[in-house]
Amino acid sequence: GNALAVELDFGRKERSEKMLRRCFRLSELTLASIVVLTAPVRAQEISLVELSERRAALMNRLPDGIVLLHAKSSPKEMEQPSWIQDGTFLYFTGLVNQPGAILALDGPSKEAHLFVPPPPVSFGFPVQNLMLRLGSATADSLGVNAVRPWDDLTPYLRMQIDSGIRRFYVDASRRPELPGAPDELWPIAGEKDLWRRSLAHAFPEVTIESARGTIQEMRWKKSPTEVEILRRNAEITAHALLAGIRRIRPGATQRETEAAVVSGCIQAGGEGPSFWPWTMSGPNAHVDRLVRAFFDYSHLNRTMVAGELVRVDVGCTANSYGGDVGRTIPVAGRFTPGQAETWDLLIAAYRKGMEAMWPGVTIADVMAASRAEVERLADGMQTRQGRTAATFLSSERGMSVWSIHGVGIDSGETPLDTLVEGAVIAFEPMFEIGDDAFYLEDMIVVTTDGYEVLSTGLPYTAQEIEEVMAQGR
Repeated sequence: GNALAVELDFGRKERSEKMLRRCFRLSELTLASIVVLTAPVRAQEISLVELSERRAALMNRLPDGIVLLHAKSSPKEMEQPSWIQDGTFLYFTGLVNQPGAILALDGPSKEAHLFVPPPPVSFGFPVQNLMLRLGSATADSLGVNAVRPWDDLTPYLRMQIDSGIRRFYVDASRRPELPGAPDELWPIAGEKDLWRRSLAHAFPEVTIESARGTIQEMRWKKSPTEVEILRRNAEITAHALLAGIRRIRPGATQRETEAAVVSGCIQAGGEGPSFWPWTMSGPNAHVDRLVRAFFDYSHLNRTMVAGELVRVDVGCTANSYGGDVGRTIPVAGRFTPGQAETWDLLIAAYRKGMEAMWPGVTIADVMAASRAEVERLADGMQTRQGRTAATFLSSERGMSVWSIHGVGIDSGETPLDTLVEGAVIAFEPMFEIGDDAFYLEDMIVVTTDGYEVLSTGLPYTAQEIEEVMAQGR
């Protein structure tokens, strides 16, 4: 006929076409009429064994109910660079591109069922070769018990309820979701909240509970494979950060620097930014103003001015995992004496905090080590700004917004109170002295004998930052 449909488990159309040419000696003209049905896309470096172990562990921890995890439903906006799967759904399935699917992890039976919707429609056309094929072959390839149509979900859950199950578990957002409507109306935004409410409405006899704490604990400790993925992402992100730093100068706009970061992510081998770069200059770097960027059309874009400092907070994504690193950069290429002394005080405190990182150490202990170093150095400060910074950081509120968070599938993941071997973290101190805001961040893995910085090759001291700036001019 005029077309040939071939199903090949290669995962990429180019390789499938190359194989077809070899097998059938097809001409370019004939090849243009071939439809290749490729295998579902998943996070290739995470093995099926590891994914199965994750699902089994969650069912063992929540044995009295069914965990219901929903994939991201909405397609990416045309303005966004890429589709980003829901992090928890991805963590337990490995499925990168599977919108709207639902994973049911049945604690009592220890079975995993995946419910797949029909293909989404975009611009009036069903999206082809996107959704999983139903049946046992796909289930076997994913390591789950069944891959079933969406419409089977409600009968399946009612059957489980009839067998005695009275508890459903769902994920919750890391931060409170905005409902998009006044309290007296149903929410129109917040996918996780909407999913929970939908289940509660359909199954009023069932208790809906959050599995967030259990999932958070599982995602806190990374496997060796995840650590290696994040190591590469840290290297990519460090490259992008340096690209952004070298674009900073008086008269440049924040957007120009952001573009350099995005380009740096891609040039270094990433898919792009894992979050839009924050290159916030002058007053924009103060936290109370910084948060406006999420709701601002221009992302608080402004022209950078000599004498100001710039908060550069960036992350790159690759293999469906994120990144997160940052530095504070002088627009003019050199810090003032007060800025330099304050920054180097932060570096000294930061390094002491890292030295305190061991399995079993609490985040509070890390912060205490940093504060103790500030107090030790306080009497030696030579500039007014340095003395002010030491006094402030030694106070009760001076380190109140310093944080340590996890880095994994999401660039920012909720931490536990205590460090464990295999945790990949971002150490993120920040504070403000007068007009200047100071910020620092690395990706770090906790090891059996302490810690290892993954985001290598970045400058620390004021002198090192000035040298990097000079190289870019």
